[in-house]
This record gives sequence, structure tokens and C-alpha cells, in this order.
Amino acid sequence: MKKHLKVPAISVVLPTYNAARYVAEAVTSLLAQDFSDFELLLIDDGSTDETISVVNQFANDPRVRLLRNECNMGLIATLHRAYAECRAPFIARMDSDDISSPDRFSRQVSFLDAHPEVGIVGGAIRFFGNVSPNVFTFPISHADIHPAMLFYCPLAHPALMFRRELLDQGFIRYDEAFCHAEDYHLWSRLLLRVKAANLSEVLLDYRLHPQQVSSDTSDKQYAASLLVRCQMLYECGIEPTNDEVALHESVILERPLARDDYLPALAAWFQRLEVASSHSGYWDVNALHRLLKTKFLETAHRVGADLSQLSKVVAPSHYVSAQDLSFVAPASMTTLAARINQRIKALLRQFR
Repeated sequence: MKKHLKVPAISVVLPTYNAARYVAEAVTSLLAQDFSDFELLLIDDGSTDETISVVNQFANDPRVRLLRNECNMGLIATLHRAYAECRAPFIARMDSDDISSPDRFSRQVSFLDAHPEVGIVGGAIRFFGNVSPNVFTFPISHADIHPAMLFYCPLAHPALMFRRELLDQGFIRYDEAFCHAEDYHLWSRLLLRVKAANLSEVLLDYRLHPQQVSSDTSDKQYAASLLVRCQMLYECGIEPTNDEVALHESVILERPLARDDYLPALAAWFQRLEVASSHSGYWDVNALHRLLKTKFLETAHRVGADLSQLSKVVAPSHYVSAQDLSFVAPASMTTLAARINQRIKALLRQFR
């Protein structure tokens, strides 16, 4: 009689490629979880270094399943292959150079069990490596997560857990046309159908190292991310002009445009976004306004604007009131801490 393997509570997908230097620490953090009912799919994408030797050291753990691509297939194909092998009702992602908090799985499973309406849950992350440790939190509720997609990816891919039913329904499919921003594109599609949430606790230490992103890859990531944002705008009901795209991207890149009417023009663009969304219902109206107001105030401080004067101008007054005159500006971008924070924000636009 054929023996049936017990179905675990979680299938963990960890792709590797030339990750010999860091992968042992990543795997160890998973095997040390206080929630132990999981299978770990370690899938190597044709590594040419010592990665295979390193991961083979974990083969004796019954939770570990070792898979290997015959040749390098790329991240998207590797993830699709691994997902097809998953058996559990929950699927968690992890990268080979990161470290999961010991209670990550127990927190995420408890949250999903308590919130059946939520399909995806992430959490805060802590950057480490070649920067000082720096915690980054994301919006908590779906209403706030969805409009945040206009500016960056508010779901940290290697810290996510999602329901297997999303995979069975065909919702979890990465698009090769958005290579280098495949997760950003996927979540932009999925959040129209599925509710997401983030936990406020740190679930993952996200390692930064020099080999992570080349300048060429970074350029491709930015170009693909821009396409995702434009697609969302079209679906919201806006066909942006080149000037409007430049205004929006200036906020993301934290590079104000050299024009005398910069802030009034930015306020007018933000108002156009709100009007379109109120008509189409694409984003939660109140959450979108909160987000755009915060972005406008941050940008106003970045250019050294007089908020009391802005509050008297028609378009900017939508985002600046008397109560906002005490808004605390972000740290000066000339400080080391702020430069590190700027780099981290750039990396948030590149989550894979």
C-alpha cells in the first residue's frame, strides 16, 4: 500500500543561485522557526559556485526538499516550478541571502487563520549588511497598501505568505514582460482581487550587499516599475501627460523638478488622481488622500517651501492646512542616516 505523506501547514519556497556565501544562514533561520510544520523547497537555478554543496548539508532534515534546474532558467521560471511542487495550504517566500525572524511563520499563520478575508500577509523588514541596521515598516491595511503601489512596492516579496488557493486559481503568475519588477506587477494585479495586509513586527532581516543589483539591472527595474505605474493610472481612468509622469516620478525619486510652479503643478496632479479614483473606485478615497497629502508635505519640506504660504494657494491648500504647519520635515538629505534611508527607499522599488 502506498504511503501518503502528511501535508504540511506551510510550503516555503527558497530559490538559490550562486548563493553559497549566505544560503546556510538563510536556511538555518527557517529550520529554527518556532512553527515547525512546514516543508522547505530549496530550488537551485543552476548555480556555478558551491551552493549545491552548502544546501546538501541540510538534506537530512525531513522538512527539506532539494530541487535543481538543469540550467539557469531565471527567477520567474524557477518560482513557477517551485510553486507547482508546493503541497501546503499556505505558501511562504524567502530569499537565499535573508534571515527570517524565529516567530515569522507562527505570526503569519495566526494572522491568516484569524483573518480569512486576507489572502496575502507580509510584515516589517530590517535592512542589514553594508548599512547600519534600519527597520522599514509598510502600510498595515489593504486600503493603505493598495494606493501605496503608486510609489513603491509595499509588500516585501521575501517576507510574504499567501494562501495556496490563489495559486490554484491562477492568480500567482509572474509576467516575463515585467522582468526585474515581476513581483511589483503581480501585486498590482492581485490587489484588485485579493486583500493584503502587513504585520507591524519585523519578520525578515533583508541583507544588502554589493553584488545584489547592478546598475544595468537597476535601470531595467526602474523602467519595468514605471510601466506598472502607468498601467495602474490607465486603469484608474487617467492617461497621464509626459509632464504628469515627470511630476509623479520626481516624488518617487526625491528629485524635485526645476520649475517655478512645481508644487502647485504637483498638487494639481495629485488632485487629478483623487478625482479619477473617486469616479472609478480604483483606490480607497480616504486612504489615497492621506497618502498624497503625506507625499506633498514631504516634498514641500524637501524644497524648503513655506507651508503657510502654500496653504493659501488653491491647489496646494488641498494638501496643506493650518494644522499641518507643524509638520516635521524628514532629516536633511546631507546626513549619513538620511543618505542610507534614501538608498533603502530606492531598493524598496526593486523588490523581487
